Amino acid sequence: MNHEEIKTPVYKRVLAIIGIVILVGMYIVLLFEALTGSPDTYNVFIGCVTATIAVPILLWLLIWSIGALTGRHTVASLDAMSSNKRHDKYGNVIPDSEIDTVVFDIGNVLVDFAWDKFLEDKGYDKPMRERMAKATVFSEDWNEYDIGNLTNDEIVDRFVENDPGIEKELRNAFSDLKDIVTRRERTIPWINALKRSGYKVLVLSNFSRQAVEGCSDAMSFLDYVDGGILSYRDHVIKPDHAIYRLLMERYDLAPKKTVFIDDTPRNIDVAIELGWHGIVFKSYEQVEKELHDLNVRY
Repeated sequence: MNHEEIKTPVYKRVLAIIGIVILVGMYIVLLFEALTGSPDTYNVFIGCVTATIAVPILLWLLIWSIGALTGRHTVASLDAMSSNKRHDKYGNVIPDSEIDTVVFDIGNVLVDFAWDKFLEDKGYDKPMRERMAKATVFSEDWNEYDIGNLTNDEIVDRFVENDPGIEKELRNAFSDLKDIVTRRERTIPWINALKRSGYKVLVLSNFSRQAVEGCSDAMSFLDYVDGGILSYRDHVIKPDHAIYRLLMERYDLAPKKTVFIDDTPRNIDVAIELGWHGIVFKSYEQVEKELHDLNVRY
């Protein structure tokens, strides 16, 4: 069905008719009062003027309330940022492109994975930070955080096995992951801009419970996305095809209508193998250009 062929919802037509009837009725009364020379003509005139202003405002507020309660974008909530977009029968924005879903990785895309500053803030010099990184963030054992099957102590035990000579430092530094990822100010506005333009916004990330709980400020953007998968909750990580398929099943995604943004090329390769569009994140400007090439406008 074409956008022009979509009928106005019944409730809007009923409200419009009620408003028209009220206004027309009052002006008929005003005309009658004026023709009969009634002393109440002035008061009726003032009432008509007031109603002409008040009735549309009350109808607007009622439609806005319906939109707020149902979560639908109505004519009352339409703003300048989306007024030039196509809308469905409920007023929700229809994306201009074939793409209808944008999926984001999190680390180094929506937040900064700031492991070096995390260790620096704990008082370790550069040589020690580099040594600790080899035993932790650059080791295969780091994936255990994201898989979510082990406790924090069990993961740190594995780090210690990688470099027993710095056991004290490792246990002290990784007793928690508070502030190991840091906020990017562009993240929430980016998500909101995409959603205003009608795109579903999801996350698909290898991420740990410890980082989510220890970095609440940086992770506040999770309140703005439409959902997604954090690996520790489902115990599967990228680039395993299973985590991509799980996202598709859970959110009923059409591969050709989905674009994935990740900073790791291998993760993008898998998405493309499954029929998604993929963009390797290098910079905001580069990603925005590639989204624009896919006709994703926001």
